[in-house]
Amino acid sequence: MKRYSYKFVYRILLASCLVTAFSCKKLVDVKPEDQVDITNHFQNVYDANAAVIGIYGQLQGIADRYIVLNELRADLMSPTMNADQYLRQLNTHTVTEDNPWADPKPFYRIIMNCNDALANFDIMLKDAKLTQRDYDERYADVNAVRAFLYLQLGIHWGNVPYVTDPLATVDALKDAAKFPKTNFNDLLDKLIASMANRNLDDYAAANATGATNTSLNTTVDGYPTNLFFVNKRCLLGDLYLWRGRYREASTMYKYVTETGYRAAGGANDASFWQYKPNYSRFLITYTKAGDENTLIDDNTNNNGWRGIFAATTQGTETSSEWIWTIPFDRNFAPVNPFIDLFSNQGGRYLLTASGLALDNWNSQTQSNGFAGDARGRISVRTINGQPVIAKQLYYYLNNALIPTNILQKQGRWLLYRAATLNLHFAEAACRDNQVQVAYALTSVGFATVYNSIYPGTGTVPADKTNLQQTLLPAPYDIDARNGDVPYYRGPWHRQIGTRSRANLPALNPNLYQPTPNVPGMEDAIIAEDAAELAFEGQRWGDLLRVALRRNDPNYLASKVAAKLSRDGNAAAGATAQSKLSSIAGLYLPFKL
Repeated sequence: MKRYSYKFVYRILLASCLVTAFSCKKLVDVKPEDQVDITNHFQNVYDANAAVIGIYGQLQGIADRYIVLNELRADLMSPTMNADQYLRQLNTHTVTEDNPWADPKPFYRIIMNCNDALANFDIMLKDAKLTQRDYDERYADVNAVRAFLYLQLGIHWGNVPYVTDPLATVDALKDAAKFPKTNFNDLLDKLIASMANRNLDDYAAANATGATNTSLNTTVDGYPTNLFFVNKRCLLGDLYLWRGRYREASTMYKYVTETGYRAAGGANDASFWQYKPNYSRFLITYTKAGDENTLIDDNTNNNGWRGIFAATTQGTETSSEWIWTIPFDRNFAPVNPFIDLFSNQGGRYLLTASGLALDNWNSQTQSNGFAGDARGRISVRTINGQPVIAKQLYYYLNNALIPTNILQKQGRWLLYRAATLNLHFAEAACRDNQVQVAYALTSVGFATVYNSIYPGTGTVPADKTNLQQTLLPAPYDIDARNGDVPYYRGPWHRQIGTRSRANLPALNPNLYQPTPNVPGMEDAIIAEDAAELAFEGQRWGDLLRVALRRNDPNYLASKVAAKLSRDGNAAAGATAQSKLSSIAGLYLPFKL
């Protein structure tokens, strides 16, 4: 970006900072001004902090776009009668160039501000206006946001311009000669290269060795800011997963899953359960055996699965599942967009669950014999006679499913959590021919799968020295021992897999024995993704990744067609199947 445009961009960033969910004055100690003199631009760490927070404030502005593109285009979400033609186009894959949801410019606008901030961070480091540590943390963070945005562009538009230099406007990208499109695989390679040698750690706390009170890792207005920033190892793991570099993906994922244990060394319970579906927190469970009407389902109980989306505390219980989540606070703009999208109380109720999604949950039987996957009962609620996607509404609704205050539209954008991490880990392990590891992550946990008597019967010895661990080289060296002779608790001993946490029976062990079944296990993982992560913005990417990996676009096309047919639109299903049956047909029309 040229020098004369700095003032303009800075004011945009500052405005975003002022409308984000945090009190920016408290967080970065920047005094808002009507006029920002160019000589004061990017002069100190507070200016750098304002740029970082401003970019995340802008990121909030595409939360609805992220969910709509990643869910409505896939098989689990459908438009209601209230939806307009543009949402319906996304659903049927008949998108026209004027469709505002299919406009890539909102992503590029944020990317342009990332590029500007990164260029200025370089200047600040050179001029000693940032310490090396402050530079490394802020550069890596903004660079990761840019990589996240480019990944979304690649997922939805395929071949896109890739630019890292500051530009005055997005319109400059229209010059195809200067900014040719990059194919998706090359884009992934560039994004991996941009992140691989950067700092991958979170912001250091203010009291950490060598840190200062300018740290962005703090708590503001009750929100722990470490959850506000993208987890760079999860993102890099996902980039590796998309590119087919499965062992490197698994290395990233395993490192994150062991965050708590690495920090506390087993000194407390939280170190065992953090970032692993476990038998301690967020379970599908009942207060009375045999009575399915006693499903734990309220906004105050962290033992129930709904607590992932509704727990009122910000402590160990919730941070054990949340990895990246951005709040929409009732006291700050922007307004939570999910209420308009999903709620029939104070919202426009534009989108709901597809019939296919409900069928998938209802076709399951729980381990205690209850019909249906109870995650479906919590993810989709019947309110005023209508099926309502509730995951993003639980901070807005009370236990009676009524808005606590219809004017206070608080909530969270849940971007990445422990279940996402573990299921992506399972997918990477499966494709790295570690199918038994993938099975343990998805189904019943390592302590069970790597018990020598499983799946047969017999007495389990008290000495677990040679049991309940994979005995594999890194990153698949998982230790889930839980023995008393000698006493030992491995870092994975509480992990039970997403299906067990959901009170569902184990998958067929024939998926990994006697002959590992990679495609079958992968299908089981993607089915579990649908049940666990529905409506969280993962679905289109999960389906597309497998379709590209198998070079079989019909893998994805058939699922979209099945949704449309189940919703009573078989003709649209056939049209979508035809369009999506080629790789090129999987992407949106690209127009800047």
